[in-house]
This record gives sequence, structure tokens and C-alpha cells, in this order.
Amino acid sequence: MENRVGYSLPPSLYQSRPWLMISHGQDAQRQTFFDISKNYYYSKIIPELCDKGICRSCSSYGWLVLRDYTSHDCSLLNLVSMEMIELPPIEYSTSEYCMLWLPPSDPNSHLLVVFKDFLMLWRPGDAEFVRKEFLFDVEFNSFSSVNIHEGNIYALVAPHGDIVKADFKDPIVHFKKLINGEEPSLGLQEGQLFYDSYLVECNGEMLLVYKIYSASFLSYKVVSTFEIFRLDHAKDAWIEVKDIGERTIFLSEYQGRSSLVSNPQVKPNSIYFTQRRHLCIFDLDDQSIELSLPCPNVSKSNSAFCWIWG
Repeated sequence: MENRVGYSLPPSLYQSRPWLMISHGQDAQRQTFFDISKNYYYSKIIPELCDKGICRSCSSYGWLVLRDYTSHDCSLLNLVSMEMIELPPIEYSTSEYCMLWLPPSDPNSHLLVVFKDFLMLWRPGDAEFVRKEFLFDVEFNSFSSVNIHEGNIYALVAPHGDIVKADFKDPIVHFKKLINGEEPSLGLQEGQLFYDSYLVECNGEMLLVYKIYSASFLSYKVVSTFEIFRLDHAKDAWIEVKDIGERTIFLSEYQGRSSLVSNPQVKPNSIYFTQRRHLCIFDLDDQSIELSLPCPNVSKSNSAFCWIWG
């Protein structure tokens, strides 16, 4: 790596976290890294990321799960060390979520690739993925959100918004209903027809974050507000949250994560998310949305956004 030019390497991800990485151009040939703490972006062409898509996952321990557009082969890439681990082939092309449980250097690490009706499990050193079937205590047709909290896998499932917890019992994964309370009642206003939901671990609690859209314009939806609920095990219910204190929530297209960010340029008690080319900040105090264009060289279409945690 010492002989490579800087243009082919990511910026030093130790300096600030998280970074917003944008893959764009034909076949994702270009990568733009935006430092939200400095309001500055870096344009790169990183060979390990060219012609590859980032699987539906948050960056875990600095690792990304990649899938080659042509061969469909998967790999793990660490953008801090630039270490790449080739994964055994998976015959299925479309997954719902990917989750890395502990770094690959940890003996208890494993990667979960979640599909609609089953998951594939891989541990470092394994020659192939192991398939595990699902068993649900609730009606199920798809995953709305999946996340890891205190070493356990939680999922929000459609069609009724039940939250379930995974229990690994060979040869199946049993998803057990976690609470008997009803799904939170959203205060939707006229014209607020759509929403996405995210399970987010925040300060030791599991939050349910709703991204609510005002309407559909042309080919995209416009975010109007957010509503947040926390899981109260004692009351067996979701309790509305108006304030997350000094923490900040970062949402990608499919998953979310919270962090206590000490940099004064990052707003606490806020939600960072992307919409088309824009970086948006929802302020929980005054319910406002601030928009910025972090990287004007990024196309309006065919761009993928991902938060990177070093």
C-alpha cells in the first residue's frame, strides 16, 4: 500500500467519525468522502470499491460488506487498514441485510447475511456459508429493520410492525415476539402517507425511529419529520421520545446508528440523513430540517450513500 498514490486511498478515517461516503459514477467508479466535522470532501478512485456495491449494512468496526456487480462475489473491506477478506460464494443475489458481529480478528466474530426466508452465517476461516432457516412467532412477510443490541439481534417485521428477537437454535433461527404491546401510533398529518422505520441502539436502549414523508414528487419522496419511540420492557410498550440528549442519530438507507460525537460541528439531539444529493439534519428541539449540498460533483442519480465508522 506504500506504493499507492493518495488518490487511490481513502482519507485518514481515524481523524473523524463518522464519515459520509458516496459511491457514484459509472459502476460506482468514484468515491467521495465527506467529513461532517470539517465540512470538507475528498474525491477518490479506490480500486477495491470499483464495480462493487455496498451491501445493506452499516459500516461495522470499519468494515464494509461488498458484492461485485459482475461476479456477485462478496468480500469484507476495512477502509482504515485497507485489509480485504474474500468471502465464500453465495448463490443468492439479493439479501435484505448484512451484519458483522465483532471484528473478523475476534475468535467469536461472524457475518450474517439475512435473506427474506433464511440467513447465511460465516465465521472467519470457514470454507462456506452455513444456511439457517427461520421460525417466527408472528406473521411475517419481510424485514423492516434489523439491528444488534447488547449482543442480540432484533428485527422489526412486516406486515404488523412486530419486534422480534433472534434465538439461534440449530438448525434454525427462532424469532420470538419481544413485546405484546401495540405498534406506536404515529401522529401523521394530512399528506403524510409514507414512512420508513429503523431500529437504533441509543445509550443502552433500543429506539424505533420513523422517517415520515410528506408526499411523493416525481420519482422520490420528501422527508417532513421524524418520530422516535423507546422500548420499555417493564410496560411492554413503546414510549415516545422527544429528546436524545447529547447523542446524534445517523441514518443510512437501511439502518441507523447513534453516537456521542464530541465535535462541536456535529449537532447533538439531531438526526443526520441523506435525501438525493443532500445531507439533511433534523433538529429534535425545533423540528426543523437543515439541508446542505456536501459534494456538488456528485450526480443526482446512481449515487449510494453510506456512513463509515472507523
